[in-house]
Amino acid sequence: MTNNTRTDETVQAFLEKLKDRGLRLTAQRETLFRVIAEDLGNPTSVQNIWDRTREVDPSIGIATIYRTLNLLGEMGVVNIIYLSDGEFRLDVPLQKIHLTAFCRHCGALFPLPAEDEKQHTLEKWLEGTGLELLPQSVAVAGLCTECREALKSPDALPARRGPLGQQGPCLRRRCRRMGRVQE
Repeated sequence: MTNNTRTDETVQAFLEKLKDRGLRLTAQRETLFRVIAEDLGNPTSVQNIWDRTREVDPSIGIATIYRTLNLLGEMGVVNIIYLSDGEFRLDVPLQKIHLTAFCRHCGALFPLPAEDEKQHTLEKWLEGTGLELLPQSVAVAGLCTECREALKSPDALPARRGPLGQQGPCLRRRCRRMGRVQE
C-alpha cells in the first residue's frame, strides 16, 4: 500500500468518525486531517502542522489546529504522545490505551510491551466505579541509563523540559539556588 493510499484511508476514517458524532465535515478539516495523517508516527509540533496546513489553505488559524488535535484526541481517533520542547507524536490507536515511556532528560522513547494486558488491568480497576475507559495516551517518565550516568556528574544540568515542554517551579527554584539557572 502506498503512502498516499494510506493517507487517503486515514483521512476518510477521520471524516467518518466526525460524521458519526454529528460534527460538520468542512474543507478546512479535510485539509488539516490530510496534514495530520501525513505526520502520523513522526515527531511534529503544532507550528509544523500549521505551517504545512497554511501552504494549502492560508485561512486556517492556529486555534483551529489546537481545537482539531484536542477533538481527535478526545474522540480516540489519534493518540497524542507528548515529547519534549512542544513536540509530540500522533499515532492511530490500535487499542484504547497507548502507553509510552520516555526519558525526561533526553526525550528518548521506549516501547512498552503488552499494552492489551495493561488496558485490561485499567478496565478491572475501573470496574466498581461505573466508569468506562476512554481512549487515551499515558506517558510514563523516567531516566534512561545514559542520562542517569551523565547526571551523576557535578557539572550536569537537570532536564529543562518535561513531556509537555514545561519546567516546574520547584526545579527552577532548585536550579537557581545551585547557580544553574539565571533569571
